[in-house]
Amino acid sequence: LMSFAPDSKSAPCIIGHFCATVEIGMIDYLRHYLLPHHTNNFRAKILHFDFQVFLAVLLLCFSTLLRAGHEWNPDILGFATNIQIDQLLELTNKKRSEAGTPPLKLNSALSQAAAGKAADMFGKDYWAHVAPDGTTPWNFITGAGYVYTVAGENLAKNFSDSTGVVEGWMNSPTHRENLLRPQYEDIGFAVVNGRLNGEETTLVVQMFGKPTTSAVVAQSVPQQPVAEVQATVEETQPAVSPTPFASPIALVPVTAPVTATGSSTGITGAVVKTPFIDVGELSRNLYLLLSGLIFVVLVADVIYIRRFNIVRARGKTIAHLLFVGMLVGAAWSVSLGSIL
Repeated sequence: LMSFAPDSKSAPCIIGHFCATVEIGMIDYLRHYLLPHHTNNFRAKILHFDFQVFLAVLLLCFSTLLRAGHEWNPDILGFATNIQIDQLLELTNKKRSEAGTPPLKLNSALSQAAAGKAADMFGKDYWAHVAPDGTTPWNFITGAGYVYTVAGENLAKNFSDSTGVVEGWMNSPTHRENLLRPQYEDIGFAVVNGRLNGEETTLVVQMFGKPTTSAVVAQSVPQQPVAEVQATVEETQPAVSPTPFASPIALVPVTAPVTATGSSTGITGAVVKTPFIDVGELSRNLYLLLSGLIFVVLVADVIYIRRFNIVRARGKTIAHLLFVGMLVGAAWSVSLGSIL
């Protein structure tokens, strides 16, 4: 029977040897996956087709788990949102000023109409300018008591901040034309959070108008714009999105008076969500990290092959670049909202 009990002098040697072995093993492991070597047929393992298939499946599983976690508890795994009505108004008027068009005044009747439109979309589960039952934006505007000669509507969803919303509209020619239309005098907003098509969604409704001369009330009655509304959703069939309502339509004036506009000072109303883990940021950073890593390894692979004149039967550089592009595209899509 033999036993071994290291004394105080031999213990550091054993620990040091173990650490050195682990360090060498880790270096070999990283070299196998990140650098050309005889263990990987002189192509980094991360560039092998089977590994990239494994990576794609892993990302798919990761995305599915994130989505399930978001459905389970959006306060822990959610999408950070900070959209405020005062910022939307300021940014809209800034774009109009840069284009040489007059600023718009916040109108409580148009904000009420915008809130009604958002609640209708959540309630009937559709994402369109015209509801499945034929209700148009103009029905909400006139229903709020705003008598107009010209009116328009822009919609947005799933943006993370106010700047992204306005920039999204400005990047679309039809929405840009609508936002900068010089005929408009008033504007209303609704920023509404709820569930649309089975997913948590933040809707932004922007409504424009110019009142009829006979309907303008001389005395202003400022009201706060509608802010966050939690909608109750009924399961219905979603409607097919039509062409954006960039060209306003005039309706026959009704007799209801217009609620006069209020100023942009002291505006409250926002949807601000700060989850424990921001799913959008986490996904975006992961995709960018992986795409950057694969790109660097690919560059190192090309340099190594040229330096040591290694001949390969075939190369897959284009396929790798496409994979990197797919990851970058996935990261980009995480940060994009939708406009209508």
